[in-house]
Amino acid sequence: MKKPEDIVNKVAAELPFSKKLIKEVVNKTFRNIDERMKNKENIMLRGFMKFVCASDKKTKTYSMDEYKQLKTKDK
Repeated sequence: MKKPEDIVNKVAAELPFSKKLIKEVVNKTFRNIDERMKNKENIMLRGFMKFVCASDKKTKTYSMDEYKQLKTKDK
């Protein structure tokens, strides 16, 4: 998925809510993440992902493919 519309379409296909409502929730979620990152706050969505401001981080950035490989090496 590359665009918010892709997320909206996927969620709309799986849940009985209107695309308008889903789009509003997705946009508000990403706006909130963006605002917090501008304030240099780290965001963790448990069981999903951690967002860290790139200018402040001290760890390596991984692509999704690299991340998946790391997860399978741990098992």
